[in-house]
Amino acid sequence: MKRVFITLLLANYCLWSLGQGAAALKLVDKDGWTSYLQGNIPLVISAPHGGTLNLSEVPDRSCEGAVTVTDSYTKELAIEIADYLQKSNGKNPYLVICNLIRKDIDQNRDLPEATCGESSMEAPWLAFHEQIDEAIKEAVAQHGYCIYIDLHGHGHPEQRLELGYMLSDKELTELYEKKNVPAKQHSLSNFLARSKGSLQLYDLLFGPNAFGTLMAKEGFPSVPSAQDPYPQEGQKYFNGGYNTRRYTGVNYPQVIGWQIESNMRGVRDKAGRPVFAAAFSKVILQYMEQVAAIKK
Repeated sequence: MKRVFITLLLANYCLWSLGQGAAALKLVDKDGWTSYLQGNIPLVISAPHGGTLNLSEVPDRSCEGAVTVTDSYTKELAIEIADYLQKSNGKNPYLVICNLIRKDIDQNRDLPEATCGESSMEAPWLAFHEQIDEAIKEAVAQHGYCIYIDLHGHGHPEQRLELGYMLSDKELTELYEKKNVPAKQHSLSNFLARSKGSLQLYDLLFGPNAFGTLMAKEGFPSVPSAQDPYPQEGQKYFNGGYNTRRYTGVNYPQVIGWQIESNMRGVRDKAGRPVFAAAFSKVILQYMEQVAAIKK
């Protein structure tokens, strides 16, 4: 009975509290673990760490390496982006949002670490990732490609976006200073393969049309970008995690993407969310044009 009541509260919350994008959110499962927005453009945004639903019967994750901090307001930020795109352009990104608190499950980890061995959390993990997989496959089927964004929040002193392309700070530094291209798979590898040599990784990270460069021009400092190519010594930087690696990897050859670690001030706070949503929407639509222009 308690779980049914919680589910009803979640459904009502999605219907009235956060605008047009939220009104179109649907609960993927009867328990309210995952919310989903149907998209009509090749953009899938996941928010794995913004949930606040705490299941009393589930013990807090405490296995080795477990992180339980909530990325506050990332769920709201994702919905703000959807609201802006819908109202300004009539476009809907696919949203996949985890409503469960990170103490119960980490949706940016492989199953063993995500659940810390709690068998009851396997179903929520599968529901979340199956929904991302379904959204990506639908976007690719309709548009020929998909951009995947995994949306997070950081608490580092530097108030900037940290864009994670599965490249370390050392690799970014070497690429910028020496133009040494890492041999490893990164989250733009499929874009380079799609371009058949017409694009270079250096330009996608530091060039005038790089996502970070365009966001910085809109007033949102970003690393990497032309303005801030790599983290300086001693600065913390998140370069991407399980979701980015999985959904831009070899099993998803028509997908490119990156992790966005967003700062709080001016981005995730109440005043910043609508401003960021407008800038992000402008830039991502420009970026989508770049990708679409590259023939397979």
